Amino acid sequence: MSGLEGELWNLIVDDIQRLSTKGCYEPVSDAISFYLARKLRVLAAALIGLNRDPPEAILDAGCGPGTSTKVVRALYPRAKVVAMDPGALNLLRASRAAGDGTGAAQGMFEHMPFREGSFDGAVAMFSFRDAANYLMALDEFSRVLKDDGRLAILDLYRPENSLELAMSLMQFRYIGPAIGLAMGCGRDGLKFGDIYRTVLSMLTPSQLVREASRRFRRVSFKPTPFLVGILYAEGPRRPS
Repeated sequence: MSGLEGELWNLIVDDIQRLSTKGCYEPVSDAISFYLARKLRVLAAALIGLNRDPPEAILDAGCGPGTSTKVVRALYPRAKVVAMDPGALNLLRASRAAGDGTGAAQGMFEHMPFREGSFDGAVAMFSFRDAANYLMALDEFSRVLKDDGRLAILDLYRPENSLELAMSLMQFRYIGPAIGLAMGCGRDGLKFGDIYRTVLSMLTPSQLVREASRRFRRVSFKPTPFLVGILYAEGPRRPS
């Protein structure tokens, strides 16, 4: 699988914007993760500045309504933070949520509107799996990061074995929509079942590590509960 393509990409973008407008997307997503997502966002963002000088410029790619942007802003109050998303309404919410010093840029993972080496760090939190083309997205992260830049991708992953696949089927195809309905999203709560389609399109951990290693000098993957993992990559490989 190379990513979400065509109608599925449009469907997921529309779902996220619709649920965000209703105020359902983040609360239900947190509930699906049994509220571990909040802590994992902090952990992933902290990797960008771990054991080094504080980053001066950070990209939050696929920022959605700004939940992760707020985390980045809180951890790095002096950094220039840029929120990027294909949805104009999400960009407005993200820039408002994160406050002063936060820029907004409408763009996609595969075509980021930034010059080479623009950022010290980049994060993609529960958004990378929605990319239209994962390999092009990794290419773009490598391009827009500085020579010692760091990338942290926090997201669901496609299971490597049948047991994890069955768990993901139960959690995202059935439990997610049920929580959405219970938390007052109305029939739109059923849209959380579309998360499962993005999981099936997503790369497995071994595929993620392999493809990231072709683009970065140092790469690791850390699985966490509920089929979520953190991909860490540092030092973009430049074309010779």
